[in-house]
Amino acid sequence: MLSFILSALYTALLLPFYLRWSRQQAEAQIDKMQESVFNTPGAATPLPPAVIVGGVALVGSHFLFGRVVLGLKGWQALLSWLFGLIAGLVIFIARF
Repeated sequence: MLSFILSALYTALLLPFYLRWSRQQAEAQIDKMQESVFNTPGAATPLPPAVIVGGVALVGSHFLFGRVVLGLKGWQALLSWLFGLIAGLVIFIARF
């Protein structure tokens, strides 16, 4: 049970930091797209690749931490990720 809580807590604590960072990156990308629209036909993507890689790394590290370090089964790691996701979103919204 402690492993499950630690795994969910891992995601719940890291998710608000990731969401704040990704929001800043997306806003900077929108500013860059607005500046480049006058000079180019708009070749910039709305979501920077670093944000996508960061999200994949966050999810992957959760499952790696839960499965390898804490020894959770696959369904337990998935369930703890869902609980951590919900808790992280609540923390992010409460701080926003």
